[in-house]
Amino acid sequence: MKHLTVTVVGLGLIGGSIARALRPHVQSLYAVDRDQSVLDFAQKQGVIDPAPEDALQRSDVVMLCLYPEASLEFVERHLKDFKSGCILTDAVGVKTPLMKLYHKLKPGFTYIGGHPMAGREVSGFLNATDNMFAGAGFIITPPEDAAEEQIRVVERIAAAIGCRTIIRTTPENHDKIIAYTSQLPHAIATAMCDTPLLVKHKNFTGGSFEDVTRVAKINEDLWTELFIENKAYLIEEIDRFSASLERIKNAVAAGDAEQLRDIMRRVRQDKELIDNA
Repeated sequence: MKHLTVTVVGLGLIGGSIARALRPHVQSLYAVDRDQSVLDFAQKQGVIDPAPEDALQRSDVVMLCLYPEASLEFVERHLKDFKSGCILTDAVGVKTPLMKLYHKLKPGFTYIGGHPMAGREVSGFLNATDNMFAGAGFIITPPEDAAEEQIRVVERIAAAIGCRTIIRTTPENHDKIIAYTSQLPHAIATAMCDTPLLVKHKNFTGGSFEDVTRVAKINEDLWTELFIENKAYLIEEIDRFSASLERIKNAVAAGDAEQLRDIMRRVRQDKELIDNA
């Protein structure tokens, strides 16, 4: 790790937190951001090194911490700027679009998708911390042509920023599971708050309401892209959720206490099984 030169593209909450955590573990750490004041501030704090004009050409690893569309645009725009043999990885919430672009371009770098499973309901470098990913999971989606040593470099980066559980999978499997574990909860929280009752609920809530609606404080630009880029898998999960909610509604409408108890009992037992695994 100490011999690596890394460039983080996008010094927002995620990219800034990665940079803060990674700084002690690499030889040189550069950054690219559209806001020069952010770069100046990060450099003043010692989070990043002064970047030469050919920072990408010097970098052994380039980590994209941008929105999905911006990530695709950055790769295509800088295709000839990447160092031959370098590793391109990322923190983007959907993996299939970048992997499709990688196979289409057949570039001189290797794209190994990455996704640290942590975040906050705030944004920007000023909210970045060096312990954002402490104990978090990290998903890696390597292509078939990636060398084992290249994959291990990304795994070491994940460990260096504090991730505890590192999982390898395919881009398709990542996107399918993330549709359920991340995107569906954001859709549900948004729907929960899409009601006139939201402004009247104060002093009528407990922890359950706050738990379910916490992520409704959403970055609408980012999550619109994530939803649409992963729409096939997300629609499957919304349909499944809607069908389950319909069963509950029908049992309530019919006054079918036994069916309600059966649904709740089965789900409780499944949840306890997972939590205790």
